Amino acid sequence: MLCGAASAAAAPLRSPWDARVVKVGDGSYSCPALKPLLKDIAASDYYTDAKHSVIDQKRLAAYQAVEAQFDEATKAAAKAADDFQANGSRQAAECTLQILDLEAGADAMTGAMSTNQANYVQNWSLGAFAVSWLKVRAAEPGTPAQRKAAAGWMAKVGSQVQAWFSDRHAKGTNDGTNYHYYWAGFAVMGAGIAADNRAMYDWGVGTYDEAISRIAADGTLPLEMGRGQRALHYHLFALAPIVLMAEYGEANGDDLYGHRKGAVHLLVRRTIAGMIDNSYFAKQAGAAQDTPDKKETKSTDVIWLMPYLRRFPNDEMNKVLHSADLRPYNYIGGLPPGWK
Repeated sequence: MLCGAASAAAAPLRSPWDARVVKVGDGSYSCPALKPLLKDIAASDYYTDAKHSVIDQKRLAAYQAVEAQFDEATKAAAKAADDFQANGSRQAAECTLQILDLEAGADAMTGAMSTNQANYVQNWSLGAFAVSWLKVRAAEPGTPAQRKAAAGWMAKVGSQVQAWFSDRHAKGTNDGTNYHYYWAGFAVMGAGIAADNRAMYDWGVGTYDEAISRIAADGTLPLEMGRGQRALHYHLFALAPIVLMAEYGEANGDDLYGHRKGAVHLLVRRTIAGMIDNSYFAKQAGAAQDTPDKKETKSTDVIWLMPYLRRFPNDEMNKVLHSADLRPYNYIGGLPPGWK
């Protein structure tokens, strides 16, 4: 499984953005003043049923109040990083590092996690921060010490994410085997590339391979299909980290798209077909689906298709992608690879 990674062990780990040369200029960028995130994360879930498909609005509001501070920081970093990618502003690259160094200096997100949901917030935030850094690191913003501190902090958080999800995986919990596990792979893989940590990168490859191994003959994911009315939603939510991990692999000479005889393509085809007609998911899950919502395609559901379709063009999928109002997706660190 890891023969490609092993053969390239001496080479520094790369990201999809390393292939794109950005001309660095003196364009201005206004960096927001932020407070550092706390070391400890206190967050609770918001579902009311055993399938985790029915949302309690009061509990959701309480969770969102906590999540807002993490969204603010990750969105600010992603916005600056995407500005750098688009305009080459050194100030934007410096802003991204400034935000990361603020969190590194506070040792943010490395303390106590109050609930499983708190671990998910830690995980999603790390993945977003790592992508933002990978978008700007070629500009070498700040000082070597600052860059080392940012990468070291991401590696520290990443090691905690890896340890927690490895334990959950060993116990066979749902979040240790479903889309949460794949998001952890994406976050740890990104942090591993940022810190040039091959063991973290390889752990992410392992989560990817496990995701692909779970794809059924009909192109569905059994655990995500068990989410009732949110079955299609969670297939889409799982595909974002799966495809982006494959993109990380491509940047490092690892053909993750080809794993398990290219089974990921079955998952993509079945899931996007569900965006056109979700009756198959409704039948298999035993519940009418809440996606698409009022036949509207959300950017967060499909924006991962952008790098996928760059490699594997498909007219019908392209129509689904562009039926959405495409915009940055916080959990993937803003705009995906291949954004134009």
